[in-house]
Amino acid sequence: WPAHPQLAARLHCDRLTMAALAAALATAVSAYNNGMGERPPMGWQTWCSVGECGEDHCFDGQIRAMADTLVLSGMKDLGYDWVVLDDCWHPTRDNATAELVPYPRFFPDGMKPVIDYVHSLGLKFGLYTSVGDRTCHGGWSPGSFGHYERDARTFAAWGVDYVKIDYCGSHDSVEGHRNMSRALNATGRPMSYMLCRGPYQQQDHWGYAPGIAQGWRATGDHHDNFASVRQQVEAVRGKASWSGPFGWAYLDMMMTGGQGCKDQCVGPESDQGHCNWTKPEHCPGMSEEEYRTEASLYVVVSSPLMVGTDIRLMTPIMKELLLNKEAIAINQDYKAVPGDAMPSCHGSSQEAWVRRLSNGDSAVALTNWGNHTASLAVCLDAIGWTHGETAGARNVWARQSLGTFSRRFEAKVRAHDTLLLLLSRTGAAGSPENKVAVAM
Repeated sequence: WPAHPQLAARLHCDRLTMAALAAALATAVSAYNNGMGERPPMGWQTWCSVGECGEDHCFDGQIRAMADTLVLSGMKDLGYDWVVLDDCWHPTRDNATAELVPYPRFFPDGMKPVIDYVHSLGLKFGLYTSVGDRTCHGGWSPGSFGHYERDARTFAAWGVDYVKIDYCGSHDSVEGHRNMSRALNATGRPMSYMLCRGPYQQQDHWGYAPGIAQGWRATGDHHDNFASVRQQVEAVRGKASWSGPFGWAYLDMMMTGGQGCKDQCVGPESDQGHCNWTKPEHCPGMSEEEYRTEASLYVVVSSPLMVGTDIRLMTPIMKELLLNKEAIAINQDYKAVPGDAMPSCHGSSQEAWVRRLSNGDSAVALTNWGNHTASLAVCLDAIGWTHGETAGARNVWARQSLGTFSRRFEAKVRAHDTLLLLLSRTGAAGSPENKVAVAM
C-alpha cells in the first residue's frame, strides 16, 4: 500500500518529530506513568465504522485508508493521531509458538506491515485484547490469559503503542489486569494501557486502575442513541477530580455522524462474515442536536476523543464537531480538572457541566435533555466565577462571540441539543480577553 501522493511532503518532518518523541520516552520506566497519556488521546477506532456497531470487522486496506484520511483531512494536525483496532482483527494462536496471528483473510500480510504504514504517517497504533481467555466479540478469538508476557512481547515487536484490554472470557481478574500492565512495562516499549471494563468501575477513585493504566473506561459500551449518551456522561458525574495527566477516565468511543450500515456486511457476525469497507456509509441513530450534545459533554469532561465512525465520509455535523479547534483546546487542557455537573444558578433545578480551564476561562455545557425547546441559564456566582460580575461569552460550535453579560446568561436551546459556551474575562472595553490557547 503506497503512501498517498499528498502525504509524501509531510512525512520527513513527522518522522523527525516521532524520533524525538521516542528518545524522550526512552527514559520512562514506571508502570502507570510511562510517558504516555499526558493528554486525553484523540483518534479513530474501528467498532462502528463498517456495518452496525458490534459487527466490527477490520481489514488491512481499511486501516491504511483511515490512516490516510486522518492526515489528509487535517485531523492529525488537530491532534487526532491514534488508529486503534478493537475486537475486529480476530487472531488465532500459532500451534507451535502460541503467538497471536491476525486472521489471514483480514490481514494477509500480518499486522506489522499495517502498523509500519500507520507509523510512517506520523500516527500511533493501538490494538485490542482481553484479560480472560477469550475476547468479547462472540468469544471467537483468544484473550491474553496465560500469555500476558508473550502477548506483550508480540505487541512490542510489532510496534504497538496502545493496548486496550477488555474483561471477557474465563479467568478475567484484577490480577490479570495487573499482570498485563507489568508485562507491557517489562518490554521496555512505552505503550498506553487502556482498561475497558472491570471491578474498578464500581470502586472509589477508580480503584486500582490509576496505579496500572493510562486510561480506563468509565462504563459500558456506547451505542448510537441519545439514551446511551446520557448513560455515558452520568458515569463520570461527581468524579471529575479522579482523572488527570497520565490517567484518564474515558467515555466509550464517539458515534459522531452515525454508525455504519447493516447492508455493508453479509453473513454471520463471526470472522466468516464479509463486510464491504471500500464504500463509506453512515446510518445515524441520532439527530444533529444529539450528536452535538455527545461532543459537548465529551469535550467538557475531558474524555479521550476516539471517533468510532467512518471518517472518510465527513458529514457537515462531523466537520462541525470534530474539526473545531476551540472545542479541542478545551478537551486537551490537561492542566485543568475535568468538568463536572453543578447547579447552573442558585435555587434552580437546571444544571450545567462546567470545566474551569487553566487560563481562568470556563467551558460551560448547557444541555436540554427535554423534548421541547427550553430557556437555559447559567449564573456566574453559581459556577464559581472568580473574575467579577461580568464575562465574555462565546458559542464554541458556532464559533461566534455572544458579547459580554453580567451575572446571568440565558438562551433558548433546542430539544436534546447543547449550547457549549466559553466564558472569558472581560477587558476595560468589555471585550473577551485571554482566550484558551490552542496547543496541539
